[in-house]
Amino acid sequence: MTHPASHVVPEQGKFRRAIAAIWATLEAMSSSSGFDYTLDRIERLEREVGRLKEEMRQSRDPGAADAHNADAAPKQ
Repeated sequence: MTHPASHVVPEQGKFRRAIAAIWATLEAMSSSSGFDYTLDRIERLEREVGRLKEEMRQSRDPGAADAHNADAAPKQ
C-alpha cells in the first residue's frame, strides 16, 4: 500500500501551475498594453469629435453667427 502523502505531490504541481497561470493572466491584464493605448486614443478622438460637433452646432446657430459678426464689425 502506498503512503497517502505520495498522492499529494502530483496534485501540488497542478495547483502550482494553475496559480502560475492565473497570476500570469492577472499581470497581463494589469500591465499597459497596446489595448490600453488604443482605448486612450479612442477616448481622445471621441472628445475631439464632441468638440467639433459643438463648434458646428454653434456655427449653425443664427444667434451665435450674429454675435460673431457684431464682434467682427469694425468699430467707429
